[in-house]
Amino acid sequence: SPDGRFVASVSQSEENWKLWDAASGAAWMAGARHDGTGECICTLKRETRSGIHRKFHEGCPVVAHTSVIRALAFSPSPQKMIASGGDDCAVILWDVRTGQAQHRMEGSSQAVTSVSFSARGTLLASGSASGSIRVWVAATGALLTTILAAHDDSVTSVRFSQSLDSLKLVSRGSDGEIKVWGVETGERLSRFLIMGHEFLEVSTDGVFIASAGWTDKLAVQLFNWEGGYKMHLTGHEAEVTSATFSPDGRTLASVSKDGTCMLWDVSRMASQMIDRYRTIHLGIPACAVAWGRDWVRDAHTW
Repeated sequence: SPDGRFVASVSQSEENWKLWDAASGAAWMAGARHDGTGECICTLKRETRSGIHRKFHEGCPVVAHTSVIRALAFSPSPQKMIASGGDDCAVILWDVRTGQAQHRMEGSSQAVTSVSFSARGTLLASGSASGSIRVWVAATGALLTTILAAHDDSVTSVRFSQSLDSLKLVSRGSDGEIKVWGVETGERLSRFLIMGHEFLEVSTDGVFIASAGWTDKLAVQLFNWEGGYKMHLTGHEAEVTSATFSPDGRTLASVSKDGTCMLWDVSRMASQMIDRYRTIHLGIPACAVAWGRDWVRDAHTW
């Protein structure tokens, strides 16, 4: 979560999402499920030393997911919202405090594979297995922009980029392309060909894109979409599985199947000067990494 207090997760065998206390590891579960009769029950569960405490809310404002959830994202806004996308082709906005679904957005013909909020939390982007991208107004669930043929194959990642001149959206697809779009017009502004469809992250200034591909799995690839050049950050000895920029944009954290997390000083990347200043040995292959307020949380493969 933006305040570093919680970690959200989904499972390929469930139709709801779970929330975890980042400091203690205690499990919260704030999601919704169908009870088999068509009724939707929202459940807030907290595990404490004294036992498990539950709150039930009969009847959600909107219909919850009816199939597996594939994508999840926290909103940076103070309203404490989570967005989810699933195999039922729907995007749902949830109130984290109650576990209730607030808005259900539909329109995709295939599964929703990625969701992402804008920097202020006012907009929400979703990518689909059909190759389409949609931008929604988070407060109302209204559709703002549709890009029907954004990619020739499934959209694997969508990320907003709050640049100085205008709001942009970056997408990556199974077709091996990274593209930059104008949010309001849906116009394609730039594209890169990268063989592979792993992670995708955008720097806080909206200029640099971090990714990795099949052709060079051991390196983090940084693209400057305005200048058209790219850099390779090498040092991992196995496939790079994830990377993310720190909230202040000065550090990039990357993790790999070699069991390491590397921290890169990217404060001078506009001058193409990047230094690796720390390597953390995790001791087990890592598949994802995320920043909290002042620390890095990593997810492992067990």
